[in-house]
Amino acid sequence: MFGKKKENLNSFAVDFGAHTIKVVRLKDVDKNPALVTFGSIETPYGVLGSENEDHKRTLAESLKSLVHDLGIQTTNASISLPDSSIFSKVIRIPAQKEADLEEAVFWATKKNIPISPDEVQVDWSIVNKLETSSDGVTQYDVLLVAAPKLLINRYVDILKLAGFTPVLIETESLSLVRSLSYKNDTSPSLIMDFGYNGIETVVAYKETLLFPQTIAIGSSVLTKAIAQGFNLEEVQAEEYKKSYGLDPAQLEGKIYRTLLPIMESIVNEIRRTFNAYKATNISDTPTKIILVGNGSMLPGLVLYLAQNLNMEVEVGNPYSKIYMDPSLKNKLPAPLPGYAVALGLALKV
Repeated sequence: MFGKKKENLNSFAVDFGAHTIKVVRLKDVDKNPALVTFGSIETPYGVLGSENEDHKRTLAESLKSLVHDLGIQTTNASISLPDSSIFSKVIRIPAQKEADLEEAVFWATKKNIPISPDEVQVDWSIVNKLETSSDGVTQYDVLLVAAPKLLINRYVDILKLAGFTPVLIETESLSLVRSLSYKNDTSPSLIMDFGYNGIETVVAYKETLLFPQTIAIGSSVLTKAIAQGFNLEEVQAEEYKKSYGLDPAQLEGKIYRTLLPIMESIVNEIRRTFNAYKATNISDTPTKIILVGNGSMLPGLVLYLAQNLNMEVEVGNPYSKIYMDPSLKNKLPAPLPGYAVALGLALKV
């Protein structure tokens, strides 16, 4: 997206999550991507998203500490931006010469984004070519991404304070598609990154992002519901959630019933995502959901979504495109899907 790749054929990627900071180091990313090292550290409370200089330094120090512990030696870094803070939309415009396309996208940006173009940095890419439309005119589906300059500058500042030069900045959704979709896919999939503060959903097909959407309900809402319902500290409520989740057979179904209203809201939001996608795309409706993110390991989640949405649901494996030395396989983080964004970002050539 923003910036250029890469430090020779090696890659160092940083994913600042609301709950953890994750990093990944790959080598030979252009031919045979191989995992060099990975790791995570808890995100300092209350500092992510802040413009306070002390908060930026706190995040930078956490990143430096993690990198030091992992023995990573590099000066260049790639970083992902949270989709919840970015305007992304797939727009349809008439096909035209490349020289005219920039101007067409500029005017589409002014028309479609809710803030001044002067306050954002814009990137775009053609994601689909429609050979003919109803009036016989060839059209392009263009992914339009507008990131607030304030947001970009914040992350750039943090990287620089940690001693890194940012070489690539892209949205989490693009990283997810890169790590979890495949050229031989036979139909679109809905990728769901179940994070701490929200769920990033992406419809993807053959390694192409077709439709991004954010659901403002994260795993923290489930934890808080258990804490309030059973008068527990959030740390203890988190353990209850991880242990019992959506299994109605556990604790006489008490945890399950507590989480049910929130899960019903999530399912309704997924249905709205499907409807919004269908309204703006001619591609087939997704036939499968791929779950990633730490929240995807909630017990009973796969079965619950499969039954309520009547479709195939699976937990994604973002390591499938990457070679791992047997010695590293034994150190793989649990849960596996938590590194999907970082790995996808690191795979960018």
